[in-house]
Formats: sequence, C-alpha cells, structure tokens
Amino acid sequence: MNKKEIKAQVKELISSGVPKPEVFAKLSGKGLKDNQLAHLIASYADPYLCDLHDRKINVLITLMFIQAVFALLAGFGIGAQIGPNAQLIFAALCALVPLLFAFGFYKHMAGAYNAYILLAIINLPRQLEGFSSSPAVTSVALAMSVGMLGYVWYVRQKIFPDFSFISPKKIKGQYVFSS
Repeated sequence: MNKKEIKAQVKELISSGVPKPEVFAKLSGKGLKDNQLAHLIASYADPYLCDLHDRKINVLITLMFIQAVFALLAGFGIGAQIGPNAQLIFAALCALVPLLFAFGFYKHMAGAYNAYILLAIINLPRQLEGFSSSPAVTSVALAMSVGMLGYVWYVRQKIFPDFSFISPKKIKGQYVFSS
C-alpha cells in the first residue's frame, strides 16, 4: 500500500471507533515505516477533541490574526527603508506567515502546531539580542513569545494528545497512543 491509501485507512478506522493502538497494530508493516505510521495516527485530529477545545482554538486563531496585523505593520516599516514597492511586498510576506499558521490551526493540522513550536523555540535566542540596549522592551517581547509558545503547545496537547515534543510518544521503544 502507498502512503495515501494508508492515510485514508487510518482516518477511516479511527473515525469508525477503532482504538489507535489497534490501528497501529493492524497497519504496521503494510508499506510505511512504523515512525511514519505512528505520526499519521498521532496527527489525526479527533473531532470530539476539536469540538471540546474549540474555544481554545478560536483564541489561538485570534492571536494569530493579531500577530498578522503586527507583522503587517513591521513589514511595512522594514519595506519603507528599502523602497516604495518593497513596503507592500514585505508587509504581505510578513503577514502571510501568521495567517498560514491561523489556517493550519483552523484546519486542525498537527504540522502547523509542530512548525510553530519549532520556529518559536529556534527564534527565542534571537529575541535576546536587543536586551542590553532596551531590557524592558526585550523582556516584554520575550515574555509574550514564551507565553504564545506555551499556549500553542497547550492547545496542541489537548487536540493531539499522542505527541511528545514533535513526534509521537514512544515509551521503551513502543509507540503509545491514547484510546
């Protein structure tokens, strides 16, 4: 079987009420590596969990739209230093990133949550660069970034409980799924 067929079977089996550990056992060795299969199973967004945590997801999407507005303004300012046409290009590109994350959160894509977490962690040391010149502003920005990172991680754990950091949970060499 190819990846599309296995992905469709994972969705079908989990939607019909088959527990995730049984889905893993049933489809293991059918064309995908175990880590790829475990990632497909762990990244399935359970409609019940999505409905249960809908308000948290909506808050997250709203925060992404707010970040998009700030990114638009920052991109506009950066582009203004380059030239008149660059203003619009930089503003659009800077606003596009948070809007893409908002779309991924809206569609319940585990990859969007994982990408945000990785990018936020990678970006944390860069945010400390201006600490010596303006410690108050840098501290506030860092606190907001860490808070946002924590909230995204919290929502991801509520919707996708089978992820550890950015990969499926694995205990003593075996993948562990919630039922």
